[in-house]
Amino acid sequence: MGTATRKPWTAEELDRLPEGWRYEIDEGELVIMAPAGFEHGRLQVRIGRIVGNFVAEHGLGEVAGGEIGFFVRRDPDVLRAPDVAFYSNERLARIRDRKGFPEVPPDLAVEVHDPSEPDLSRKIRQYLEGGVRAVWVVDPDTGTLTRHAPGEEPRVWSAPEAVVEEPVLPGFACRLAELFGEK
Repeated sequence: MGTATRKPWTAEELDRLPEGWRYEIDEGELVIMAPAGFEHGRLQVRIGRIVGNFVAEHGLGEVAGGEIGFFVRRDPDVLRAPDVAFYSNERLARIRDRKGFPEVPPDLAVEVHDPSEPDLSRKIRQYLEGGVRAVWVVDPDTGTLTRHAPGEEPRVWSAPEAVVEEPVLPGFACRLAELFGEK
C-alpha cells in the first residue's frame, strides 16, 4: 500500500532513500510504494518489449521501462514514474540530461494497475496535464487496457481478440491478448 509523508520533498533528495522501494513525489509529498509483484513486472516487461520492438523497427524514438521518473512539474515537485514510457525522437531531442529525471514528458505512459496504488486517477490526470499524449492503464485483474488522452473519452479494450491501436505510435496494432501474453 502506498503512503505519503508530510515533509516537502524534492527529487534531489531521493538518492538518500533506501533501495528496494518505489518512490514518486506528488505535490512535494513523498509516495512510497512496495516493490512490484511478479505479474506486474511480467506485464511491464512484456508491454515494454512489444512497444519497444515496434518503436525500434520504425525508428520512432525510445522506450524505457523500470518506472523511469520524469518531472510532471516543478515547485512543488511532481515526479511520476510510469511502468513503461515511450519518448518520440522529437521529445528525446529536448532531454538535456539523460542520467537524471527528464523535465520532458513521454509521449505514452503505461501503468500496470496495482491495487496498492493510492490514487491512479490523480496520476493519470497529472500525466495528461503535464503533456503526456496518451496513458494506458493495463489491469491484469480484469484483462483490460484503458487508454486516456487529452480531450478524449477513455477507450477500453476488454476482449482478448480486440486490436489495440495507438495514434501516438503511428501504425501500431496488436491484439490485447498479446499484451497480456495469451495465445
